[in-house]
Amino acid sequence: MNSKKLVVHFHLILALLISFPLTASAQNTAVTIGIDANANRRVINPNIYGVAHATTAQLNDLNSPLNRNGGNNTTRYNWQLNADNRANDWYFESIPEPSSVAGERGDTFIANSKAANAQAMLTIPMIDWVAKLGADRSKLASFSIAKYGAQTGNDWQWFPDAGNGIRTNGQYVSGNDPNDSNVPSNSTFQQGWMQHLVSRWGANASGGLRYYILDNEPSIWHSTHRDVHSTGATMDEIKNKVIDYAGEIKSVDPSALVVGPEEWGWSGYILSGYDQQYGSVHGWSFMPDRSNHGGWDYLP
Repeated sequence: MNSKKLVVHFHLILALLISFPLTASAQNTAVTIGIDANANRRVINPNIYGVAHATTAQLNDLNSPLNRNGGNNTTRYNWQLNADNRANDWYFESIPEPSSVAGERGDTFIANSKAANAQAMLTIPMIDWVAKLGADRSKLASFSIAKYGAQTGNDWQWFPDAGNGIRTNGQYVSGNDPNDSNVPSNSTFQQGWMQHLVSRWGANASGGLRYYILDNEPSIWHSTHRDVHSTGATMDEIKNKVIDYAGEIKSVDPSALVVGPEEWGWSGYILSGYDQQYGSVHGWSFMPDRSNHGGWDYLP
């Protein structure tokens, strides 16, 4: 469209508007909306508000009622050594806390939470291995390059022998010995931590620890913690562990609250770790663990 035509069209539109003025539409009927902010009120459960790993100052600032100690490293926390294994987050290294006092990390977390009138939530490991340390509380690696050969990545700055568990051909290191940087764990071992917590802080009914979280994202242990649990966890494995560990918690403190499951996302609601691992390799049309349980979703 050239400029002359643009001018002509504009004048034509203007002439039409003058010749045929727009008629006003019917007047809208006035509507009064009344809002009663006090009608049908419901108390919001304060437990929908919470944070993770907050300091006392942050908890006070937010007025948060809950403070969660969780994450991948809590799956392999060894309360006796006060150390954990960072798994796939950091080269599968077992790393000590600054303090060698048994259970110090949990005790400090509870103390900091209490100082802000918040309830602490501690994660109890359910996997079968927790961190081991070397001489003088030194780090240990699950995928030592000296033992398992060259790998595509390593902790070159802080612990060069710690590899990422992936060989130079792109394949995962398999058949590694979990004892390289871990020790066996079970519900009896963790019951010792529960007893320590009750001895230090009292039972929940007396102001002690209220919330015990059952591990962290067990349906992807085969990925995050593949150095100690290379096969995806089945429905039955997790069900049996939940019953076992929850029973130990209740035997130590019947008034405590058991929190779980602690999962990673929608797949962790629907599919077990076994099926997630199987599906990623064979496709998602058939899930063997689900099939063995009458087609049920994982979470129920």
